Amino acid sequence: MTYSSQQVLILLAVVPNVVAALLAALKWRRLPISIRPLAILTVFALLTEIISRVLWLLKLSNLFLLPIYISVEFGLLVWLYSQAIDRQWIMRLRWPLTVGLGVLAILEEQLKLPRAPAYNNLSRLMESASIIVLALAYYHSALRQPKTAYIWREPLFWVSTGLLFFFTGSFLIYTVTNFAFYYHRPLVMQLWVVHAGLDALLYTTYAYALWLSLKT
Repeated sequence: MTYSSQQVLILLAVVPNVVAALLAALKWRRLPISIRPLAILTVFALLTEIISRVLWLLKLSNLFLLPIYISVEFGLLVWLYSQAIDRQWIMRLRWPLTVGLGVLAILEEQLKLPRAPAYNNLSRLMESASIIVLALAYYHSALRQPKTAYIWREPLFWVSTGLLFFFTGSFLIYTVTNFAFYYHRPLVMQLWVVHAGLDALLYTTYAYALWLSLKT
């Protein structure tokens, strides 16, 4: 089986995820409780990625994994931020938001119409917008506290920076994928290469945040 250069880049994008997951697993006992939701997420993401790629190699559908992944990822990130941002609205809305997004992702996958768009991206768009809001809320909260004068020393700063880049890029990508699918097919693969690059950047910031949390 031969792969194009674009497919190789997409396959290699998992390397930072492997590094982050290994760091999370090997240093679990030393990690602060506040950062453990991120550690769980990196391990879960790697397991999901492995299963997804095995199914892809076997030419089996892996789309059923998406609603599960979206729900768990969003829930863990909301849990992570709810410990860092002193905002009552996060505590009140974290479960309704997580369950609601999970239900939306499942319905989106199960209720596909024959003439529906090639990519059902509504749940991904909603997740992207929600995480962007959480990341910006963290910046706003952290910059108002004297103890974060050196904010770049905070693990959650790097997590938020990675999330902001990833989900802003993802929001734009998910917005145009269906247009590209119908009107410019070669662009679709290029978009997924960009997405893979953003994913690699995200897990690089995750790994750095986990490492930094061991130093503080």
